[in-house]
Amino acid sequence: MSNDSIRIVAQKESDSGLISLDFQVAGPKSSWRTVLSNKSTSKRRPWEKNTSTVITNIEGAPNFQNLLLDQDGLKLLLKGKDKNVTIEQNFHLSGNERITVDVHYRDSRGNINMNRVMDHYYFVPDDRGMGYALPLDLAWIPGLHGKIEHVAGDWFFRSPVVSLASKGVYATLIPDLDVALSQPELPLAFDLRSWNHPGSGGTYGVPRISYGFCSWEPDGHVFTKPGKKINLPTNELRYRFDLFLGQHTDNGQVLRKANNFLWTEYGKKFLRDIRPQVLPFEQYGKKYSYKYELNRWATHVLINNKDCFGINNHFRRGANFHAWENDMHVGYGILYYAQKWNDPDLRKIGEGIFNLILNSPNNDGAFPCIYNFTENQWEGSMYWTSWPSEPFSGYDAQSMGVTSWLLLYWLENFKSMESRREEIILKLSNFCSFLIRQQLSSGAIPTYYDSELKPTVQLKESATTAIGAAVLAKMALITGDKKFADAAVLAGEFLRREILPKMNFQDFEVFYSCAPKPLHWVDPVNGILPMNTLAIQWSADCFLALHHLQDKRNWLKDGEYCMDILSLFQQIWAPKRFGNSYLYGGFGVMNCDGEWNDGRQARFVNSYVDYFNATGRLEYIERAVAACRASFSGMDIIENHENNINEYSINNINDYKPEDRGKGYSPESIMHGKPTTHKGMGGGWTGFNWGPGGGLAASAYLEQNFGSVFVDCSKGVAVPIDGIYANVQIKGKTITLTLKNALADLKNPYKRKRQIIIKFGNTEDKKYRVMVNKDFDENLEHIEMNKGVPYTL
Repeated sequence: MSNDSIRIVAQKESDSGLISLDFQVAGPKSSWRTVLSNKSTSKRRPWEKNTSTVITNIEGAPNFQNLLLDQDGLKLLLKGKDKNVTIEQNFHLSGNERITVDVHYRDSRGNINMNRVMDHYYFVPDDRGMGYALPLDLAWIPGLHGKIEHVAGDWFFRSPVVSLASKGVYATLIPDLDVALSQPELPLAFDLRSWNHPGSGGTYGVPRISYGFCSWEPDGHVFTKPGKKINLPTNELRYRFDLFLGQHTDNGQVLRKANNFLWTEYGKKFLRDIRPQVLPFEQYGKKYSYKYELNRWATHVLINNKDCFGINNHFRRGANFHAWENDMHVGYGILYYAQKWNDPDLRKIGEGIFNLILNSPNNDGAFPCIYNFTENQWEGSMYWTSWPSEPFSGYDAQSMGVTSWLLLYWLENFKSMESRREEIILKLSNFCSFLIRQQLSSGAIPTYYDSELKPTVQLKESATTAIGAAVLAKMALITGDKKFADAAVLAGEFLRREILPKMNFQDFEVFYSCAPKPLHWVDPVNGILPMNTLAIQWSADCFLALHHLQDKRNWLKDGEYCMDILSLFQQIWAPKRFGNSYLYGGFGVMNCDGEWNDGRQARFVNSYVDYFNATGRLEYIERAVAACRASFSGMDIIENHENNINEYSINNINDYKPEDRGKGYSPESIMHGKPTTHKGMGGGWTGFNWGPGGGLAASAYLEQNFGSVFVDCSKGVAVPIDGIYANVQIKGKTITLTLKNALADLKNPYKRKRQIIIKFGNTEDKKYRVMVNKDFDENLEHIEMNKGVPYTL
């Protein structure tokens, strides 16, 4: 069966009676190229006549005996049956490059008791195996294998995609999440392997993708292995998925198509549900986080006669300006809301955080990133992530780079920083000069340095280069310094050459955190490298900064490719399998770790906002809003509990006891170490930054850029930012907005009046008549509209 771009060739093999399936795409000159097949043929030696042929209909089910094609030639039905079990598989051509596959399994004996029913498809471009497709141009699966027997259980299904490409063709498999939601008790899994296919009859060197029902359980930190038989409370199971097949010239195109589908089909639908947001963003701070947690941990110190503050995180040796938790990030939100509320005490803390990092000692441009209040001294970097160097006296380019990058946000977005501009530029120029001196001929910037500023061999040429390069590029734009620009471009070319082709996004967290691995480790069955979202974000930030500096080399395309990889870690749905938490919008950490709703989601908001401002792509701003909402979803507050967002009650933090429960403390992530939603007491608190402190910084940046509601006048679209439903109609110079408080519809509603800001983008140089609900009707200048129009909702 076929359409203009894809077809399926099905036939019953004469020797075995099994049904083989070839999935093909239209090639040049009306030819057809095989991409996937359920059949793989291999030889020991190419001149031998004897071959080993494997045909896999559906593992764990009876073989198909019958195939039926409907009269329009658009639907193919395969049927199989044994004594008790019936299996049906429907194929439907549902688009130019899309095949929808629906699997029904029924057992007449009653409850199903088994461990696996899975589809397997070999990736055989041009119907060739035995290593023809290897190495793959693109290989993606959200959870890696630590051992040969591992699979990627739905613990990793944040943005569930398995994808590969080679020889000019690609194949992508995406589960139907509506069907998955309808059967929350059903464990699902992916697999992608290029060798070691269990039960494959000797097939080797042939990539294979798999999806379906699969019992699994955790194995170490963090992998999943096939589990034991489980008893399902039903006599039938169903899963459905989409196969996308097509011509391949660019890895970015393949991932963009996958993300577009996931976001359009699922992400936007969940975005319309205001959850997990339960309060206006500022109320998370005013009612909880700044009132309780900040006041508890904000610590004053006098350095060089300057009033300094830091978030004294006892768990991480004091105030952190680290690549993970960073007081410059949490301080961004503190200063923004201090100015908005005209709160002098809050302002003192925000400005004190700035004073603290400005007074970190300079060593030829390098600076330490931890202030230990107990010892009243600076220390190099986070001790357990800096073992390759000297944790207390050495230096860490990742931490220095993130801190410097955040300092640039302060300089660009706070008018009050203009009086400190000279200090900021001096500190950052010194740091940039340090980076240039350390830069290798390859363009890479080493990660770790000892107390004498000698770089270590670990991560000497890695993706951590990106964050230093981002600072160099933006500083070149600000200062006009050609040395900074040349170094940034050299680093960008290193990233383009050495990091992007293999998705080699590796930094300290891949090797020196809670999921350690040997340097140079790869997935043993498909060769995919472990990668971390921080390195992906830094690369995206770097390419965007280079784009603003000079776009002769099309840096923006590389940046959007990085953003597409980052988006594959975002939770574009709210599964029901892992407890009662509402898990939409947050982010995972690595392709070899299991966290959901990790605190870094607040940090990613900035990058999505920046990419929207550069491209106008609405998906970026929508993803930013979803991530910001999720940044507050772990808080221990009554509004979260009563609206079924979480069940946390954090009452013990490494022997430090909060004043009492329900004050807004939040774990850094959930489902970390085991695939169940944490509930009850505990929950993995590690600090204020990697929780609502970071979330408030993200909400501040969103509000600065887009207000509470953003109207894109060129697209005629209103994007709700802060707890609002919005609809817009634009006719000529008249803009009619209908706004509603979305938080009023929650189970535990928020119904108080509040002042919001409506911002308008892409306006023409003229006046507009703006009408909001039935109580606002004014003629406004476009400049005023761009700055933001206040409205009481």
